Amino acid sequence: MTYFIQNAQVVEELSRELVAAGFSPFVGTQCDALARLTEALDLAVGVLTVPRDDNAVGIAAGVALAGGYPAVLLRNSGPGNAADVIGTVVAPHEVPVLLVMGIGGPADPAADNLAMARISEQVLDEFGIESVPLDPSLPAAAQVAVVRGIVRDQLRPAALLVPTTAFGRVA
Repeated sequence: MTYFIQNAQVVEELSRELVAAGFSPFVGTQCDALARLTEALDLAVGVLTVPRDDNAVGIAAGVALAGGYPAVLLRNSGPGNAADVIGTVVAPHEVPVLLVMGIGGPADPAADNLAMARISEQVLDEFGIESVPLDPSLPAAAQVAVVRGIVRDQLRPAALLVPTTAFGRVA
């Protein structure tokens, strides 16, 4: 099995598992690291793309407060850019949203600002939002089950951290 086929399967499996776990709607900003996941989710159930990370988190918070279980697709700088809404609405009121964040790593020199990715992870940690790193070599079902348990069962926000290398390069 080639690397490309394995990565395509990761995209499809993660998309399928997020939908099956009951996350909806999907709201996000443009993110190269999550582009293939966004495309797969858009084909399956649709994705609302907005211009700013704080807008995406705010929309998702409104949906969650109305009883939904939204997922926000964020760039690695997303939590930093949306710190105000995360810090004043999501975290203190434990609004059950899933933040799916594309993160860079040393194995990916084309990754967005790695310092911002580290800062964003620290922002999540400071606000008490549990982060679950996605391991593309493991079944997505078990990893999605962890964040589903936090968001849907414990009614708390959670973050799924997706490495930029998880889905391979977009051709």
